[in-house]
Amino acid sequence: MRIVIAAGGTGGHIYPGIAIAEALKNHEVLFIGSLEGLEKDIIKNEGYKIELIHARALLRKISYQALSAPFIAIAGFFDTVKILKSYKPKAVVVTGGYVSFPVIAAAIFLRIPFVLHEQNVLPGFTNRFWAKRAKLVLLSFEESLKYINGTVVGNPVRKRILSIQRVVEDASSSTKRILIIGGSQGALSLNKEIISSLEELKDYQITHIIGKRDYARILNGLDLSKYPNYHAFEYLHSIEDAYKNADIVVSRAGATAIAEILSIGLPSILIPFPYAADGHQDINAEVASKAGAAFILKDKDIKQLPALIKSISLSMLNEMKIAASKLVKKDPANKIADLLNEII
Repeated sequence: MRIVIAAGGTGGHIYPGIAIAEALKNHEVLFIGSLEGLEKDIIKNEGYKIELIHARALLRKISYQALSAPFIAIAGFFDTVKILKSYKPKAVVVTGGYVSFPVIAAAIFLRIPFVLHEQNVLPGFTNRFWAKRAKLVLLSFEESLKYINGTVVGNPVRKRILSIQRVVEDASSSTKRILIIGGSQGALSLNKEIISSLEELKDYQITHIIGKRDYARILNGLDLSKYPNYHAFEYLHSIEDAYKNADIVVSRAGATAIAEILSIGLPSILIPFPYAADGHQDINAEVASKAGAAFILKDKDIKQLPALIKSISLSMLNEMKIAASKLVKKDPANKIADLLNEII
């Protein structure tokens, strides 16, 4: 049977869609993404078919992009109607991003059942808007039930992340291996702080995924030969290689990043993006922090990051690993696949 998965914008929406596709073993899967997002490269790299539609983020500040977004969404609706009529899927699964709204509208217009998956604790506008029309609303966190009715299944993680065999550092070693994830688009304040702290963190092995947007300007003029402990990347398709060699991760608090970090039992320092809609990254981070799996550092306090890294002992890391493993939901992708099979 044929299933469409709509996922776009950032990796945080795309990767759960890929994890769901991996679990749909007996189905033919087509992705729908946006012309402006990362998905056209990521999805193709994973070996799945993708159709691209017009879609644009609904920005909250006045600009040409914000004013044009509704008209772009209308164009995306007609794009999607054409795709769905041709492909004839039994259901549409929506994992978020600005591609979601026109795809859901088209599914309703064509009377195709659709399923929503919400990665964040605080559901986004699109999922709240369409929840009552959805065949299923699937949630990643128990805490989300305060905001929306649905079934808690967890946030699906790709198989190659789940299969990681982490390389554990010798207990006698004083060197911690730090993975810095700037986000699929970048995290300028975090990226700048890491670069300015390289001398202070010279005793640490640092893998820094900067993000395509910030990569060139962050490294401009930096003599990397002075810092053999520092390894910078624009983007890593094989993020599992970085995860398995890390002792702690420093990241924004996107729900999918947190899900991946927790799924392999990694301690983390989470720095919520201060301009995330409705402060949803702060809420995501609080769940991990309250469980003892992560530290939270506010973006305004980013200068404290080197001191925080140096204050974390081996015993603290071990306690955080245990806490992280307790937060993970069992097999979310296969749960979602089973639920889909029940409705189609």
